[in-house]
Amino acid sequence: MSALSRLLKSPWRGVVYAAGGSLVLSDLATQPGASSTLIAGTVPYSEHSMRERLGFEPEQHCSALTARNLALQAFVDGNSLIESNGIPNGPESKNNVFGLGITAALKSLRTKRGEHRAYVAVQTAERTIVWHIHFDKGALSREEEERQLANAAFNFLDVALNLTPATDTLKPLADQCFSTEASALFKQQPHQYGSYDKAVLPGSFNPIHAGHTGMKEVAERLLDTTVSYELSIRNVDKPMLDYIDLAARIDGFEQEPFVLTNQPIFVEKAELLFPDKGGTFVVGTDTIERIDHQRYYEDSAKARDIAIARLAELNIRFLVFGRAMDEQGFQTLSSLEIGSDLQALCDEVAESDFRVDV
Repeated sequence: MSALSRLLKSPWRGVVYAAGGSLVLSDLATQPGASSTLIAGTVPYSEHSMRERLGFEPEQHCSALTARNLALQAFVDGNSLIESNGIPNGPESKNNVFGLGITAALKSLRTKRGEHRAYVAVQTAERTIVWHIHFDKGALSREEEERQLANAAFNFLDVALNLTPATDTLKPLADQCFSTEASALFKQQPHQYGSYDKAVLPGSFNPIHAGHTGMKEVAERLLDTTVSYELSIRNVDKPMLDYIDLAARIDGFEQEPFVLTNQPIFVEKAELLFPDKGGTFVVGTDTIERIDHQRYYEDSAKARDIAIARLAELNIRFLVFGRAMDEQGFQTLSSLEIGSDLQALCDEVAESDFRVDV
């Protein structure tokens, strides 16, 4: 039985975003009963369509990271389409949705300087996996490269969805499994995964450094409580994090407590993490300035004021550490010009208590 046949007979359903290897879509769509497997699919070839699909402009269109971004967005969109249409999603407690993302630099009208290559990524509720494919330059026609890429993509899906055993010939560039409980982070509903108590230190931790660990140590002493690292899979102006990203960053925490969320805005983090008894965010001056600025709220002063008022209602405090800035030098809370409403929620850490210039 072929990889395509096994996929069609399986309970898996998915979304395909193929910037190359688009024969995957036609191969699927021309099979009887294809609608039971293919939820949706597009071919984001142009810069505009890629940006529209991902919500940002990738640094490089043909890369392993962009393929992973496409696969994750396909997974998110697949779940959203299923939920919005009330379609049952497989056995209870099991998510049978996959996202397939493909990027490629194949034979074209103009001779390419680099290698002819492709990247194929798959995202499921418990796995992120990506492969690289090399094509000998000039050995194949464009049609032949497309055919080989589509065939390879089905073979990779076969492995990623555990429909067939992995082999050395299908060895991926990266493969990371994660708890399926964390997959709820990719949904629209607020969700957290991990452990925390009364205080969290938010950040992207890419990578974690002495500034983060030093802030955590000092904050725990000042607050007399455990401080957990808080990492959001979503960011206001950056791509979502997949399991490969999360595993790399969590590894830097070295067994320290952490909590993952899907809330990029602080008032949303507060609603999720501290809805009842209040809590403390451990931040730097650069972060507290962003929280104060209306740009952080889609350039709406009213939205900014509502958010700060809500933080006050939730009994949120900010423990603010100084930070060395390129032009302003070392900034502390008292040297900032922020609104009095936000200032009232803040406590300052003196330079004498902590200074790490990173």
